[in-house]
Amino acid sequence: MKIDEKLVEEIAFLARLEIDNKKKIINEMQKIVNYFELLNEVNTDNVEPMYTPIEDVYKPQKRQSRFFEDVDLIRDNFPDREKNYLKVPGIHK
Repeated sequence: MKIDEKLVEEIAFLARLEIDNKKKIINEMQKIVNYFELLNEVNTDNVEPMYTPIEDVYKPQKRQSRFFEDVDLIRDNFPDREKNYLKVPGIHK
C-alpha cells in the first residue's frame, strides 16, 4: 500500500486534524504500513494462535482462611473501643 499526500489529507479530514508537515507524516505512515506488510509475510501455518499470553487473568485466587490468634493486639491498639467492640465513626446522619 502506498501512502501519498491525498490519503494523508483524507485521513486528516476524517480525523479532524491539521497536519503541518505532511511529508514527515507520509514517511512515518509508510514505515508503519511497510512493517505490517512484512508481518503479513510471516509463515504462521504451524503456529497455534495465542490470544493472550496470560492464562486465567480473572480467575479468583483460592483463599484459605486462617484463625488470627492475637485479637487482643488489634483491640488494644484500636483508638476507641467499648468492651469487646471497636467503635468506628457512624456512616448514617
